[in-house]
Amino acid sequence: MQSLIRQFRRIVVAACTVTTLAGLSGCQTLSDTRTPVVKEYAKRRQGTMLPIQRVVTDFDTPLRCMDEMLETYGASASLQVEDLSDKTAKVSAGTTQMFISAMSQMTRRSHAIHVMAYGDDVKNVTSYMLQANSLNSFKPELVPPYVVRGSITQFDDNLAKKTADGGLTVGIASKNFLGIGASRSTSINMLALDLAVMRSGDFSLVPGVNSRNSAAILQEGDGIDGEAAFSKLGINYMTSFSKSDGKTTAVRNLVELSAIELIGKLTKVPYWKCLGVDESNPDVAAEIEDWQDGMGGAEKLAFYIRHLTAIGLLPDDGKPTDPNAFKAALRRYFDVLGVPFTGSFSLALLRAHFAADQNQVMAKLEQAANPTLNLVLQALPVDPGKPNAIRFRVTPSIDASVYCFLRDETGTTARIFPNRWHTQSRVTANRAVDLPAGKFTITAAAAPQSLQCYATRSSMDNALGSALPGGDLSPLGTVGDLGALRNIFAGIAPEHATATIEFSGAGAAFTAKPVGG
Repeated sequence: MQSLIRQFRRIVVAACTVTTLAGLSGCQTLSDTRTPVVKEYAKRRQGTMLPIQRVVTDFDTPLRCMDEMLETYGASASLQVEDLSDKTAKVSAGTTQMFISAMSQMTRRSHAIHVMAYGDDVKNVTSYMLQANSLNSFKPELVPPYVVRGSITQFDDNLAKKTADGGLTVGIASKNFLGIGASRSTSINMLALDLAVMRSGDFSLVPGVNSRNSAAILQEGDGIDGEAAFSKLGINYMTSFSKSDGKTTAVRNLVELSAIELIGKLTKVPYWKCLGVDESNPDVAAEIEDWQDGMGGAEKLAFYIRHLTAIGLLPDDGKPTDPNAFKAALRRYFDVLGVPFTGSFSLALLRAHFAADQNQVMAKLEQAANPTLNLVLQALPVDPGKPNAIRFRVTPSIDASVYCFLRDETGTTARIFPNRWHTQSRVTANRAVDLPAGKFTITAAAAPQSLQCYATRSSMDNALGSALPGGDLSPLGTVGDLGALRNIFAGIAPEHATATIEFSGAGAAFTAKPVGG
């Protein structure tokens, strides 16, 4: 009996040796299969080990990007989704529901795509509508003009596979021995999804509006086995661990990628930007050319009317577009894009249209419609023949009313522009006005003097007449200093531009410097 116990102990020790050689922490880990599986699941739940063909694995951001892009470009469409089945019978996934979910994510804000999810799974709703005698959803005018159809078209098992194994045995196999072996295998399966769009009116395919994408599914496995025997009493040990990209995870990635591509092609928006690809990509350049050649004159006209309306160059009033208004809007769009105006829908225009950041385009248009008001005030060089006569120049950036005030060395403030010789305060954009404007002189003095000018979008003549009673070149008794003048303009013209120069000296000793406000 003691001999049998000793043999059993030797066998247990041998088994633990096999386990240790296999890289495990001890005999206790024989039952720990949960930890590595949970850790591997945490890695795999976000995406596949190998990238999707377009090297994009997370489509939440691209789907949101498409939502913003559809709204920016004024795109819209209505479509029905057919049952997107699995023709390979190897991937049991709700492909149709995944596509509908992707469309919902893609239109959160824009509501640009109207998706009709009619199919066999809406029998309850259809039956209820029949019972309620309500067939509004089946009116001919509500039939979507486009239909999405497709399926999982490819699933290749073990497209590439590599297996490696080895083993070692010590002792005589028929008596006392110790053996250990290990193996590892890696294989790749290929999964493909094909989608296309057809017209519901005649069941014809829409040329070029399709998506063909594939994903590689990586599978890996490790196996370890060991055996120890002493006098024909032995222990066998074997463990294996395998990991694999989820098939349905790959399908969801493919569906979301395909949805972005399909809707981008259908609505002709630069969907590639949402996938991190720019116009220099050869495939993108070729697709833009295809769109240019594939659109007829009427389709191009509708394409640009849609976009010019979306960015505010044409009114969105539901009325027919005025040809002259369209031509003027198109010319402005050419100018903003930096493309020479030709009056035609050229390939250069289409390329520039897709290359431009439309947010920047709209910002430029907004700035052009409401340009920033700036005012430049500068001291001119002193005329050697008139060293005591000081001259200035004032220039507004846009059409504006300009008012200038001089505070002399005695602390007296007077309006010097407009005046009795130059009665109009209105100055056109970027036109320089030299001061003094009239038959008077700004005389140099050793003590500091200040010239302060204001520009307002609209005329403040009447308001200033009330706030600053008195004529031109006359002391403004109500103005104690330039700070008080600033307060007056802040009250009558909150949106204004101002510039101030402080100066002193004469001739070669003349100095001038701009000061704040």
